[in-house]
Amino acid sequence: MSSNPESASKWLGKSIINAKVEYVSASIMTILSALCFVAFSWYLSRFADAWLVDKQVKTSDILNAVAFIAGRYIFAHFASLFNYKAGNTIVAAVKKQLYPELLNNSYHDSISGTLLVTKATDDLKPFYSYFVPYAMASVLVGGLVLVASFWVDKWVGYTLLVTFLVIPMQMIVIGFGAESLHKKHIDLFLRYSAVFYNRLQTIAEIVNLDNFKSQYKFLSEKSKALNKATTNVMSVAILSSAVLELFVTIAIAGVAIYLGMSLLGIMPGPSYGKGYDFQKALFLLMLAPYFFFYLRKFVSAYHDRNRAVASAELLMPILQNTKKPVMTNADELLQQIEINNMSFAYPNSPVKVLHNIHLTLPKKGLVLVKGISGSGKSTLLKILTGSLSEFEGNLSVNGYEAAWSTEWLKINSSYMNQFPFVFDGTLGYNVFLEKNDQKKNNYPPFLDKILAKKTEGWETKLSHNGKQLSGGEKQLITLARMLLHLRPIAILDEPTANLDPETVEIILDQILQLSHEKLVIVASHEDKFDTIATTILHLNWGEQMN
Repeated sequence: MSSNPESASKWLGKSIINAKVEYVSASIMTILSALCFVAFSWYLSRFADAWLVDKQVKTSDILNAVAFIAGRYIFAHFASLFNYKAGNTIVAAVKKQLYPELLNNSYHDSISGTLLVTKATDDLKPFYSYFVPYAMASVLVGGLVLVASFWVDKWVGYTLLVTFLVIPMQMIVIGFGAESLHKKHIDLFLRYSAVFYNRLQTIAEIVNLDNFKSQYKFLSEKSKALNKATTNVMSVAILSSAVLELFVTIAIAGVAIYLGMSLLGIMPGPSYGKGYDFQKALFLLMLAPYFFFYLRKFVSAYHDRNRAVASAELLMPILQNTKKPVMTNADELLQQIEINNMSFAYPNSPVKVLHNIHLTLPKKGLVLVKGISGSGKSTLLKILTGSLSEFEGNLSVNGYEAAWSTEWLKINSSYMNQFPFVFDGTLGYNVFLEKNDQKKNNYPPFLDKILAKKTEGWETKLSHNGKQLSGGEKQLITLARMLLHLRPIAILDEPTANLDPETVEIILDQILQLSHEKLVIVASHEDKFDTIATTILHLNWGEQMN
């Protein structure tokens, strides 16, 4: 059982309000669908009674039955559309809240963070698109069928009511153990997926070093552990379905036996001899399976609830860690940044990525951070963007304490990743970030070279992270985006990596011009930065070199 299931369940429940319109619409469609089925059962049972007992064919009854069964499926279809939309709406809202927090969360690197978002939101969507709608439909449809059943025969109503109360109770008992199994499965999935991805990225080194057998054995053990956890989860799901079918079968069989014996006079019902006839018996017998229709779906989706609770417990610490100082003077001009005795290690890692860093940064100029790959350059840049805050030592902007300084850096720094990101949209949108009224006469001249190659100019459609562009073109577009949406501090991580000499010269020139007005911090292996940098920090495996 999870350590805090109430909190996780409450957190899941609070998000339902984000799709209240969709859920209300779906509930209305579900009620209309159920009413259509009740009417269909009544007309069809009346048609069968007239045909089999009185030897009459009532065409109007069968036409009404066909019309109502068609209405039942039409309304059910629209209900499913609203429920699916509700799931998308809620998950989109969770992602919107989650992405910024993951960016500032030092417990997850880019790979594990991506896996967490993907896995957790994939687990949340079935909860909101299926479990919650089926739970509501079970109550609405079950209540409607119970009213109809009690109206015709109270003993049939009592039979259905007892089953309706017993099944959810036994599902809750099974769910206690299922939550912990799902949480263990998610944890293994996240950890081992990152391991598999790492080995895939280094497959060339594994083969060249003839280390394939040992790595294969290592991955096989991880895969077996993950498969075992998956099997345990599936076993609980099968068990819950088996228990459900047992109760449903007993209940429907009990109703059928009671109605059959009542008609035969062996077990007279309360209406026997007073209008209790074949039509009413058939009507009740048709309603009994439908009574369990949404309840069965609800139980089959119960493991979706357990998955969602387990994922919620992973997300809650991230989303609830939002205590931030009030930024009353976030627009204060930069005077100086001081780093004193700063060290940083990622959680669960004994190795310090940065160790005892001391640095003073001016309000403008070019600061170069050098070092081999893995020396801590990117980590230092993320700290200076305010993305990582759980470090040892002190970071101060204009003499303020570290918490305020970190928040100020988040607001007042722009960051250019070494892997440029291109939005799906037009070339103009990627540069100006405006869908309308783009200031197309005010852009860096180096974009003219790219525009000359595009027949549609600014309206050129880009997708799949700009697969229509070369690496240099993507880097120039992201640089132009930074220049047009500039902040007091510009931070660039390997802006010239793997680019042609002409593009490198363009970027160097733009960075130099920018450093005359702003503080520019660059992490790079490019030797040409040495001659134009005003401050150079050399890192060697996290250590600051003189």
